[in-house]
Amino acid sequence: MVAIRIRVFALAFSALIAGSSSASQLEPTRAEQESFIRRAVFADGRLWLLSDAGRLSSIADGGDSQVEAILPESVLDLWSQGGQPAIITCGHDGCTDWTLRERVDGLWTVTARVSTEGDRLVAVSHVGGIATLLTQRRIIEIVGDRQTATALLQPLRTRPIASVHIAPASIFIGFNAGEWGGGLQRIDRKTGEVWAIERNTSGELCGGPLNTECDPVNDIAAEPWKPECIAVAVGLVHFAPHGRIVEVCGDTVRRLYVKPYGKQPPENEVTRKYDEPFSTVAFFGLKRRAGTLWAVGIDGIYRIGPEGVTQSAPLPKFKQIGGLSVSFDLPDVVVVLTDINQRLSISGSVPILMPR
Repeated sequence: MVAIRIRVFALAFSALIAGSSSASQLEPTRAEQESFIRRAVFADGRLWLLSDAGRLSSIADGGDSQVEAILPESVLDLWSQGGQPAIITCGHDGCTDWTLRERVDGLWTVTARVSTEGDRLVAVSHVGGIATLLTQRRIIEIVGDRQTATALLQPLRTRPIASVHIAPASIFIGFNAGEWGGGLQRIDRKTGEVWAIERNTSGELCGGPLNTECDPVNDIAAEPWKPECIAVAVGLVHFAPHGRIVEVCGDTVRRLYVKPYGKQPPENEVTRKYDEPFSTVAFFGLKRRAGTLWAVGIDGIYRIGPEGVTQSAPLPKFKQIGGLSVSFDLPDVVVVLTDINQRLSISGSVPILMPR
C-alpha cells in the first residue's frame, strides 16, 4: 500500500477544477498566474487558453509562442462558436453587465450585453443560434436581440464547479471538492428545478458508479450515438486513484468503463465491499468530436464509441511554451497541463483535452 501511495504522489495527478468555483470569481494577477489555466478550446487553427486571472492567450497549431489577447475587460469564460473563439467579459470592479464577444476576422466583436443583477456567472454555451448563460440563480437565453430568464427553484450548491454541459432540455453540472467528493446535478431549463443524479450500487459509503460524497465529476459530454444520454468523467487521486466513465440516460445511471490501476492490495473485508477494484484510473477530461468521445486519464488518452472504450495513446510528450506544457503531437486532440487543481488536493499538473 505504501508503494502505491508513493507512485501516486510521484505521478501528481488529480481531478481537474475548471475555474475553482465560478467563472466570475477571478484570482488577483500574480507573476506565476499564467500557468494556472482553467479553460481551453481549439478554434480557428489555434489553441486558446484562459487563466484564472481572466487573461486570454493563444498558441498557433504546432507553434512555439504564446500570444496574449488585448481586451478591455477580464475574461470570465471561453468557448468555441462556429469554429471561432468566443468569450464573455466583465470588469474587476463594479461589474454590472456581462459582455459577449466573438472573434471575427481577427477582431473581438460585441454580440450582446447582459445585466448581472448581482449574480455569479457559472458557464456560457452557444448552440443552434441560442446563447445560454447559467448563473447561480438564473438561466438566461439570448436569441438575436431578445433575452429571457428562468429562475432556478433553488440556488446552485456552493461546492466548486468543475464542469457544465448545456443541452436543449437540461443543464448538467459536475462538482469537484477533491477528497470531499463532488457529484452531478441536473437543471430543467423550462422549470428551473434542480436535483442531484447519483447511484450507489454497493450501498457502501463510497460505492459507485456515481456518488456525491466521493466522486468528483470533472467533465461531461453528450454521447453522439445516444442523443438522450451523457457521459461523465469521474476521477480523484488521493493516496490511491479512483475513477470511471459513467453513462447517464434520464434517471438511469450505469458504469460505462472502469480500469484497474497499478498494484491492487490483497483482498480483505474492506475491498470486498466495493463493486470495482480498489485502485482505478482517474479521468479528468471528456470531449466530443464528431461521432466519438475522447477521454483523458492518468495513464493516457481513450477513445469512446458505440462499440465500447479503447485506450488510444499514452499521454504525449509536452513542450514548454510561455511557461505552459503543451502537446500538438496527437492527430485528433491537443493536450495542455494545468496546475490549478493544487488548491483543492495534493496534486501537480493535470491534463486538459481539446479536440481539433
